[in-house]
Amino acid sequence: MNKNGKDDFGCSDYDDYKMAWCESERLRQENSINGWIYIGLDTRFNNMAKIGLTTGRLGTRASGSQNPFYVLLCAFKIKEGVTPEKVAEIEGAVINLLSQRYERIPHKTSGRLSEWFYANPLGMRELVHEFLYDEYSWDMYSYHCSERGVGVIYSWENEQFLHGTSRSPYQASDLSSPPVDPACYMPGGCGADCDCWD
Repeated sequence: MNKNGKDDFGCSDYDDYKMAWCESERLRQENSINGWIYIGLDTRFNNMAKIGLTTGRLGTRASGSQNPFYVLLCAFKIKEGVTPEKVAEIEGAVINLLSQRYERIPHKTSGRLSEWFYANPLGMRELVHEFLYDEYSWDMYSYHCSERGVGVIYSWENEQFLHGTSRSPYQASDLSSPPVDPACYMPGGCGADCDCWD
């Protein structure tokens, strides 16, 4: 505080404040476990998949179905702080996109259209990821990797179903193949046992 009773706020103070805010926001997003667009499937069929959303925790959607063959395949993380109305808008846009590409399955009793589609679940996963990044990257927990020229949404995937390993916790991670160390692009590579500079 200066002799006039006002705070002195220099450029270096602003830089520190901005860096502190950026780090705080990064941690808030990294630690968030609420808000997902997810894809589920019935393990008996390889030509059906379900799209859904939750503004809560992903685990509630994994165990909420009465179908014992239902599992979550993957989920794309929505940023912490995005409104439920925006999340519903995103889901509606994804359903609209999928309806143009795949046949939507109606409920047997009511005839109303469900969130299930006749679609290859892995193909649906790629399509939904690309659409969410292209149209809603501002609302998704995502980044653009300039080294690879790709958009990445932090996601969760069912390691147990896909790879036969133990089930991973419902936490968003960078699942891009592989996450890139910028040092990989320097002459000599990053020094890890990889083929980044061949």
